[in-house]
Amino acid sequence: MSPELCPCHQAGQSNKPYHECCQPFHLGQQLPTTPEQLMRSRYSAFVKKEFEYLVDTHHPDFRGDMTAEGLAIGSYPSWLGLSVESSNNQGNSGEVTFKAWYQDSSTIDAIYEKSQFMRLEGKWYYTTGEQFNVKLPKRNETCVCQSGKKFKQCCMSKV
Repeated sequence: MSPELCPCHQAGQSNKPYHECCQPFHLGQQLPTTPEQLMRSRYSAFVKKEFEYLVDTHHPDFRGDMTAEGLAIGSYPSWLGLSVESSNNQGNSGEVTFKAWYQDSSTIDAIYEKSQFMRLEGKWYYTTGEQFNVKLPKRNETCVCQSGKKFKQCCMSKV
């Protein structure tokens, strides 16, 4: 049986197993070294329902009353894929613009966000994000789930 692939689809490493990619972050065995690595590990944490990790990597000054227990309440979408549009960092701050595609009931949508990150004492944290409207891919464009198929032949056919 082949190992489970990581949901983050790390650029150039789409076949990397979860246990070699984001799981060491989720287990506290490693720290992300860039804002993009943190954002990808947070996406994987949403997919894997690693809510404690999401709280721990959210900057305390921006966390509000967020708790792992609160995040665990409710229904969750089926996460389809992640694409990173841009990523940069200078010193102790950085930003990542991404689309996190999901399906719930009968719709496909995405969190399209420019996220802000801050490094404190060597550890990166998510702080805030600016949300944008997203457009679904056209029928013949590559599917959001990164299957390599056309959208019309893959996820579009599921809604």
